[in-house]
Amino acid sequence: MFRPQSLIDTKSTLLSVIIFSLVVVLSIPVIMPHLFQQYESFHILLHLGGIGFATFLTIVAVMAYRKVRTRRLFFTTIAFGTFILAEVLWLIDAAWQSKYYFWTFSSSEIGHVTVFFALLMFALSVFRRD
Repeated sequence: MFRPQSLIDTKSTLLSVIIFSLVVVLSIPVIMPHLFQQYESFHILLHLGGIGFATFLTIVAVMAYRKVRTRRLFFTTIAFGTFILAEVLWLIDAAWQSKYYFWTFSSSEIGHVTVFFALLMFALSVFRRD
């Protein structure tokens, strides 16, 4: 008997489900317009893989935080979540270069600021004494 809970019991299955879901959901709006542009397709797939791994790490960190509930894990979870945001911004920049600006900033610049914030969250989680 199939149970949806069994999909997230093992981390390898969870990672596979996340990557497959991302490719299915984003294949038409993101991958299809760039399918025959070889190097751009690889660049987009690289960012899709980054989103997948960041999502996987965020989910695993959330599950660990729900068990332990320490501030160190909370900051680590926030850091992995901001990596998702940074990868999404970089994917927007890779797929639609110079089309999306937020005020006067490009999505690539905001992605870099987001990664800096993620590094700050990792630093807080490493140097924090609970």
